[in-house]
Amino acid sequence: MIRTLLAACILTAAAVAPLRADTVEDSISQLAPSVQDVRTVGAWEKDGHKGFYRVVVLRSGPEPTARLFVQWLERGADGAVTVARNVDIKEMADLKRNIGDFVIETDADGLSIFLELLDPAASGAKESYELFIGDDESYRFGPASN
Repeated sequence: MIRTLLAACILTAAAVAPLRADTVEDSISQLAPSVQDVRTVGAWEKDGHKGFYRVVVLRSGPEPTARLFVQWLERGADGAVTVARNVDIKEMADLKRNIGDFVIETDADGLSIFLELLDPAASGAKESYELFIGDDESYRFGPASN
C-alpha cells in the first residue's frame, strides 16, 4: 500500500514537473507583456568597461501610451551580460504618447533616437521627437528640430 502511494506521488510529480529547466525560456516567459519593443545597437566603452546599448519600449493602457528606457549592457570577461546602467526617459511618460516607430543612430558620444510619437487623444496624430543621450547618461529629449 505504501509503495503504491509512493509510486503514485512520484508519477504525479513527474507529470507536473518539467522534464528539464530552460532558463532562457523561463526568463522570456516572465517578460512583462508591456515590454513590446526591444532593440540592441552599437557599442560603448567607458572607464575600462564596454558593451552595447539596449532601447526598451513599454506600452500600457486601453489607448496605449509608451515609456522609453535606454540601457547600457556590459559583457563580462566570462561572457555574461548585465545591465550596467538604466535611464528612464521620464518626459516620454509625461507626454502620454505612444511610439509608432523609431530609428537609432550611434556615435562615439552616445545615441541619437528619432521617434514618431502618436497622440491617442488626437486620433493618433503624429509628432516627431528626438532623444540624444550621452555615455554620461545626460540626455536631451524634445520635438525634432528639423
